[in-house]
Amino acid sequence: MLIGDRPALDLVNTGRLGDDTDLLATPPTAEAWVRAMAAHLTDVPLGTDLAVDGVRLDDLRLVRGAVAQVLQGRPRSSSLAVVNRFDTEAAPSWTLDLGPDGAPVAQRRVWGSGLDALLGLVAADCVAMVRDGLLDEIAECASPGCQLRFLRGHHRRRFCRPDCAHRSRQAAYQRRQGR
Repeated sequence: MLIGDRPALDLVNTGRLGDDTDLLATPPTAEAWVRAMAAHLTDVPLGTDLAVDGVRLDDLRLVRGAVAQVLQGRPRSSSLAVVNRFDTEAAPSWTLDLGPDGAPVAQRRVWGSGLDALLGLVAADCVAMVRDGLLDEIAECASPGCQLRFLRGHHRRRFCRPDCAHRSRQAAYQRRQGR
């Protein structure tokens, strides 16, 4: 289960695993992914309501499909409406509080709890990626069998993670050796 720094890409990648595994195939697999995301997002208090039933699974799949279309750069208006709805209803925001020493401290606040907050965070991340002009930076991993999407960060980056780069180099070496 690959979890990175962009919740929108992480959700899209739940259905792009090269071995035909869909992490949103059933409520238990989807809940495992949601709990892994919640554990990874330590700076965002998502709450404990992370259970995934059939209705919540439909919400996850709906947001995944809408975000995937937006990040591909040619979404339908219905996909924009889904992203906007979840961004409006549950997107995180920042608040200022006083720290123990009396100095102002910025803290993340989420609307809703658990899965609602996570879906709002994904939608807000999708909007931020569009706003920041990152759509052209999204690439699909060049490693055979890996279809994960990632942010390039550098124009020469071709792989989502070092494992995929290594696997690709090993496959090229094997081809050159005639194996």
